[in-house]
Amino acid sequence: MILFTFLWLSSFSLPIFAQFLSDNPFVSSSFSNGPDSTFNTSGTMIQTGRTGVTAMHAVLLNENNILIIDKAEWNEAQLDSGVSAYSCEYHIDTNTYRTLALQTNTFCSAGGFLGNGTMISTGGAEGVGKWGLKAKKGHQAVRHFEPCLNNTCEWQEYSANRMTNDRWYPTVEQLPTGDLLILGGSTVGTKVNRDEINVPSYEFWPPRPSRGKVHFPFLEATTMPYNLYPFVFLLPNGHLFIFASTKSIIFDYENNVVVKELPDLPGVPRSYPLTGGAVLLPLDPANDYQAEILICGGSERMNANSKADATCGRINLDAPTPRWEMDTFVYPRLMPDGVLLADGSVAWVNGCQRGWAGYKQRNHDPTFTPVIYHPNHSLKHRWQTGLAETTIARMYHSVALTLPDGRVWIAGSNNNDPPDVNAEYPTEFRVEYFSPPYLYQPSPARPLLSHVPPRWVYGATVEFLVHLDAAHDEDIKVGLLRTGFSTHSLHMSQRYVFLEHTVAPHRQSIHVTAPPRPTLFPPGKGFLYIIHGGVPSKGVEVDIQLSE
Repeated sequence: MILFTFLWLSSFSLPIFAQFLSDNPFVSSSFSNGPDSTFNTSGTMIQTGRTGVTAMHAVLLNENNILIIDKAEWNEAQLDSGVSAYSCEYHIDTNTYRTLALQTNTFCSAGGFLGNGTMISTGGAEGVGKWGLKAKKGHQAVRHFEPCLNNTCEWQEYSANRMTNDRWYPTVEQLPTGDLLILGGSTVGTKVNRDEINVPSYEFWPPRPSRGKVHFPFLEATTMPYNLYPFVFLLPNGHLFIFASTKSIIFDYENNVVVKELPDLPGVPRSYPLTGGAVLLPLDPANDYQAEILICGGSERMNANSKADATCGRINLDAPTPRWEMDTFVYPRLMPDGVLLADGSVAWVNGCQRGWAGYKQRNHDPTFTPVIYHPNHSLKHRWQTGLAETTIARMYHSVALTLPDGRVWIAGSNNNDPPDVNAEYPTEFRVEYFSPPYLYQPSPARPLLSHVPPRWVYGATVEFLVHLDAAHDEDIKVGLLRTGFSTHSLHMSQRYVFLEHTVAPHRQSIHVTAPPRPTLFPPGKGFLYIIHGGVPSKGVEVDIQLSE
């Protein structure tokens, strides 16, 4: 074990101190602005950078790169050929992008990571020949993207890679076996789903030859027409929570059996096109990983003047008799983005107060104010308000992702077809960063990590170095975050799990136990955080697998 002696800074001459800073693995920049800073309670919202491609879909690839996908349409970014790009790789450190070529139309598609780290994009829409594009039909397409750090990775599309069915607006969820489940959708683009185009089935990628396409009656009569992009979460017991409209079930996908029908969520339909948002709250060994779902917002009907919903429902699926506990959403909001933050709280950003999801002036009265939900606080005391506001309308086709440094990356918004940068709510290329108040706390200092093993095995205990402030001595948590695939107010496969840990007596190292099983956190990469007194460290990327 390497031990570090932390010396008083006054003992250094300036040149020696500069060398100490460059060599010390624990030194990092601080967001703190002192005890009197208003940022301690509001955080900040800073606009910088442009995506080039409007961000209809986004996924964090690694510590520095975000994969952005739009549909095949005009964008301000162009390929070398002069044709508009509709995918790019965004670099967080420089706020620049690199365009990527695609062959098929990715409009309203889905995505997720295989256990080996390959990003898979599934589904899409009709072929497009405008704007010089020659995008092929994408309804059955399965696209591969292997993340890299040297600006050489490109999309791979193979003609043999096809789903069993056309799927527009499907949902993808990562499975504990390292593959993906693809659920629902329609066979053509539509404002509202209909029986003749509905796809009430699921399948797997890579394909499971013995299963093929599996009929799924839940997405038929009782959830129509509000059943596109259904909310799906893998549960700690290996089953799935599936929600559409106001209805939900616990489902055994391996045996194609409904395990439990859950009570209806009171209020309006919450799934597309009356779009609300849903989050699987952090899983915690302290309560035996009880699974709780939070669903917020939506709209009362398919009308440009319909009011957004101002309620949330929360349900504990491990309760003897699960029931929805209703709460306020603070502000009426449809098309919100709920992102799990580095400390395990939930930031809600984006959305609007009137209308429904879609083009043609359906979205109005943008919501500029974020709120943060604290799951462990008591009812009526869970919402943090007074946060830094945006001035950018983020409505239909907006995205948000939590970054390794604890900020939230926000982009997109395009309710115009064709794109229009001069519209009342323009096609949006600007990027914003929301820094939550936890990044500006004067005490304790932000935890620092070093020598974190990059590859973990389920249930194994790993040791690495830490630097912890003396303040809040016992208030230490360890969390693992996967940010998911963000599109249309969904964050597919987003999840957070707290980890068991022991801090060494000398407080310079920590032992952390990886999730005990892949149903808690499917194989692949996530970001590890130490949270001390409510202040998270910078996230460190780790890869969790079944074996070394």
